[in-house]
Amino acid sequence: MADYELAHPLYLDVQMMVSFLAYLEGGVHLSSEQTLQREKLRAGKPERDEVKLPSLGALLGLGASLDAEGSHPRGESTETKVARHHTAASLFNALYGFLYQDDAIQTLENKEQLASVATGAFVKLSGRYTGNPLEEMLAIFTQVMSYMGEISHSVEEARSQKSANRKSGNPQNRELAGQKGAPHPYAEMGEQFREFEQSIEMRFVRRMKEELESSPIHDVVLETASGVKAVLTVSSDYYDAAVAERLSSGDFVVLGKVTRVLREGESINLSRRTVVGKMEDVSDSVTDTMTNIPGFNLQSTEPFVRYPAVQILPMAIFV
Repeated sequence: MADYELAHPLYLDVQMMVSFLAYLEGGVHLSSEQTLQREKLRAGKPERDEVKLPSLGALLGLGASLDAEGSHPRGESTETKVARHHTAASLFNALYGFLYQDDAIQTLENKEQLASVATGAFVKLSGRYTGNPLEEMLAIFTQVMSYMGEISHSVEEARSQKSANRKSGNPQNRELAGQKGAPHPYAEMGEQFREFEQSIEMRFVRRMKEELESSPIHDVVLETASGVKAVLTVSSDYYDAAVAERLSSGDFVVLGKVTRVLREGESINLSRRTVVGKMEDVSDSVTDTMTNIPGFNLQSTEPFVRYPAVQILPMAIFV
């Protein structure tokens, strides 16, 4: 069997990865050019082939060649140049292989290992990606509010039409407007929505969503099978909606540097990157607001990650 493992990074901090690889190998080239040269010697003499092999060594400034001998008739020399380009993912695989072979990665699986994990340690952790419950709740809340807005607009249109009929010169329309009938089926919900939309809590909700979306750093969570949670501080430069969708509800591996190890009684607030999140009383009120939309029942999610947990600055989240 092959002695290598191919990893596919869905999130990759390219700057961190290239910096580490450049330090270990004295530089990184994203492309290289190999020369394939065949020189045919005199008749009766063996032919000598020199092939500069495409390899990680060539990528990182090291040369490699292969000599082969065979018996061939006399001919002319030929030379072929081949350009090879490397991707961020291929560089990550090279670095990951180096670190793995040198035992430079500490595997974290259960809470008993947290006592031996120090800040700055290079760790590998496998588990289920759960994202940021608060951001997901805000996304669902925004969608629900959009539906509520459409319902409210429908109620207003019905009222406007009825008012127009009253003022119409057509006797039939005036008669229809004057008839007593069943109220609009969503009239009460529309009224509740208008009051809800103007509340002070709604303003805080909108502000919190804007701050989370514009933050250069996002907090997302990965949980191991044994219950250890890792808060991953991902960069917005490499993390977007498409990456979040690919990671959603899957099992992945994270490789990165530890920035904090939580002790018993400690926690991390996933709304800490917002002004509202820094005010506990207001934060609780905003969370309650999102679970009390008229006509809908959203499940409340506590925006805290508690012990046993670790905070990681990830270089890669991969499969």
